[in-house]
Amino acid sequence: MMDTLDSPIVTIPGISYRLGSTIIAEIGDIHNFNHPSQLLVFAGMEPSIYQSGNYRGPGKMVKRGSPHLRWAMYHASRLMPFITNVQGIL
Repeated sequence: MMDTLDSPIVTIPGISYRLGSTIIAEIGDIHNFNHPSQLLVFAGMEPSIYQSGNYRGPGKMVKRGSPHLRWAMYHASRLMPFITNVQGIL
C-alpha cells in the first residue's frame, strides 16, 4: 500500500505518498549525487544559458532527464504555498 511509505520525504510539506514514492523511485540512492546541482541535471530542471551577440543570460529549463521526477517536483512545489499557508508556516 502507498500509505505505508516509511521515508522522511513524506514529512516535507507538499510531498504526499504518491509524490514521495515517485521521487524515491526515480532518484534511487541519493548518495549517487555528490552535489544538489547533479540532482537538478538528472531531473532536467537546471536552467539553460541564452546567448545572443554580447548578451548572455538565463534561459528556459532544459527539460532533459527524468520526466517523472520533474513532474513530481513540479507538483510538490506547486502545492507548497497552499500547504504552508494553511499550516501557518509562512
